[in-house]
Amino acid sequence: VDIDWEFPGLRGNNNVHRPEDRENFTAMMAELRQALDAEGRSRSRHYLLTFAAGAFPDFIAQTEMDKVQALVDFVNLMTYDLYGAW
Repeated sequence: VDIDWEFPGLRGNNNVHRPEDRENFTAMMAELRQALDAEGRSRSRHYLLTFAAGAFPDFIAQTEMDKVQALVDFVNLMTYDLYGAW
């Protein structure tokens, strides 16, 4: 399962964001990890959990990266739109 929440706690193009998104993102990932692990145990499998992360300092500041990275198998960095006319 790959989660693409753009972007927890940060303003983006028409996205809804709240101050509690930081903790909500961590809680969601923890619940998903628990559910995937439970399902995996029942089927003798390991289900991957990954998420797409913004490759900029504000994304790191608005997530509990130390907690979340311990819950996932991979972090996929979004490295587009880092330079432009804007």
